[in-house]
Amino acid sequence: MTNYNPEFIKRLALGDETAYEQIKGLSTIEKISIGNAVDTLKRTENIVTPPSKEMSIYADGTSKNRAVDYDGIAKAMADRAKAEKDAEAHKEKIRADQLEKEVRYKVGRSRAGLTY
Repeated sequence: MTNYNPEFIKRLALGDETAYEQIKGLSTIEKISIGNAVDTLKRTENIVTPPSKEMSIYADGTSKNRAVDYDGIAKAMADRAKAEKDAEAHKEKIRADQLEKEVRYKVGRSRAGLTY
């Protein structure tokens, strides 16, 4: 708040529309600095604003709610589970093949009278 007008910062903290219009043309660094000042003022004076009119360094209040596609999430989870199951089955097949090769090798050596 040292570089900015305290009344301007307080108007932003209270959600004044004209104050928001004034900061739209500022650089990102200036907006972050102002947002930090607004957050500090809100903490010190316990100011609570509606979520739609909030100036913060974390959110500018313009984020929109997005619908969640539960069917898509379920499909993606099912696809991932299937891929993991297939990968595990492939690993198990490789292990079984390797074990079979080792057994054949050892049986062949024992039939020939050789040690392992």
